[in-house]
Order: sequence, then structure tokens, then C-alpha cells
Amino acid sequence: MRSASARLDPAWRRHVPPEWLDGWAPVPFALRGAATEVVALGTGPPLLLLPPLPGWKEAWIACAGRLARRFRVVSFDLRAGAAGWDALLDDVDRVAEVFLEARAGVVGHSLGGALALRWALRRPERVVALVLSSAFARLSTPAGDRLGRFVEQPLVLAAQRWLPERAALALARRLAARGAWVYDPRCGDDVLRFVRFGIRAVPITLAAARVRLALAHDATAALPAVACPTLVVRGEGESGFVRQAAATLLRGIRGATEAVSPGAGHLHPLSNAAWLCATLEEWLGSRLESGPG
Repeated sequence: MRSASARLDPAWRRHVPPEWLDGWAPVPFALRGAATEVVALGTGPPLLLLPPLPGWKEAWIACAGRLARRFRVVSFDLRAGAAGWDALLDDVDRVAEVFLEARAGVVGHSLGGALALRWALRRPERVVALVLSSAFARLSTPAGDRLGRFVEQPLVLAAQRWLPERAALALARRLAARGAWVYDPRCGDDVLRFVRFGIRAVPITLAAARVRLALAHDATAALPAVACPTLVVRGEGESGFVRQAAATLLRGIRGATEAVSPGAGHLHPLSNAAWLCATLEEWLGSRLESGPG
């Protein structure tokens, strides 16, 4: 079997606080024509966490242990290569069949939010409650975001990928202090080093494939068909695109509610994990515990 995604070098572990690693013990898992790693920790109502670009489950490392105190948390690496949405949805089906009960809560961040939305539409009988974090129904670039997306983002990525560690960290600190790119003032050195490690580790071909996947996503017309309670989460300091995308989700999904991570940006599952986990525990708790199995 081949890996479902470019494997994140285990050396990432030295860049995060030790408490984030409690219970984090991924296991190999066979998909159709590929393989992945699945992490499952905690007990309680099942909760599936779907990761953002490039698809590494480690994007949830700051939240998984906290959430596992209340829920059975499951996450996995998304399939790599030129996999389309149908292949990724088939993989979610496979993981859910083995690791989740009949119905579960589903949380997705950014690209993972698009996947979570698609799976809730495909398998409404499996999703008790849906959380769309910094997610989108369709990818767009508002006029005010063009400089950030097409100029700032490539420059930051190049600097974090190729600058020496000390210089890259100093730059990331300055960017975080002013809330530039996806950083925010809540990003400590652990988060900045971990993000840099991921930027350096991701194959450019995989990142490009994920961007093409995002561009192919348009669930706008299907939003009224979402049948479960839905929470739309975003960082207070997110880009105009994410704010507009959240507004679209709130308008399109019946009964959807919003939660805004104070002082945080697109990295809020890392930079403001305590707030996000507390919010999810409060919003998901009664819904998952009362949902039929």
C-alpha cells in the first residue's frame, strides 16, 4: 500500500508542547488502493476531525487531546496525489465505518471544512452535528484579499521554506504581531515552529493538487440541503474571503449559528485551541450525547 499523503516527518513532535502529544498514537489503516494513518483517542460520543490543506491530521494536534476528555476523537491523513472529492469522500466513508459509531459529530477546518460539508450532504444519516471552521462553499478572492493571496502568501511561504530557522522564526514573530497572512498575535513560538516545519515538509505538488481541489469545490446551491445542526466558526482576524465565506454558509444553511475566535486568525485551531475546544464542547456536547446511535 502507498501512503495516503506525504508523510509528515515524526520530527514535528519536537516543535509542540509535550501535553499536545498525550494519547496521540496513529495506526496504519488501509483505504481503497492506498493507505493512511488514523488517530483515535478518548472515549465518549464520536467526533471526526477533518484536516485542512495539505491534509495532515496533525493540524488538529492542539485540539485532539483536549477534545478527547469529552469525546472519542478520530482524525486521519487525507489521500494524496490527484485524488478528487469523490475519492476523499469514499475514504471518509471507510474511516467512519471502522472507527465511528452509526452517527457522529464532524468538524472540518478550511479545506477539511469543505470535505465535512460534502460528507454531511452525502451521508446525512451519519452526521449528528456539523462544525465548519474557516470553511467555504466556494473559493473566491475578494478585491481586498488579492495582495495577501497573490503577493504576501507566496513571499511568506518562500521565506518560511528556505530561510534559516532563526531568521524564519524572527520573521514569523513580526508577521504574527501584526496579524499578517494566517498568523495572529496568539501564535506562540511552538505554533510558529510547527507551521514552518509543515511548510518545509509539504511537497509542492501536493499543495498544488489541494489548491486545484479547492478550486473545484462549489457547494453553494446545496447549502439548503444540510439537514443537521451546524456551527460556523472563524477567527476574528481572518481574511475578507473567510468572513464572506462564513456569511454565505450562515445564509445558506438553515438554522446555522456562528462563533468567532477572539483575537485569532486562520490558524485558530492551533493559536486559540483552548477557546475552540471549549466552544465545541459546549455546542456539541448535548447534541452528540442526545443523538441516536
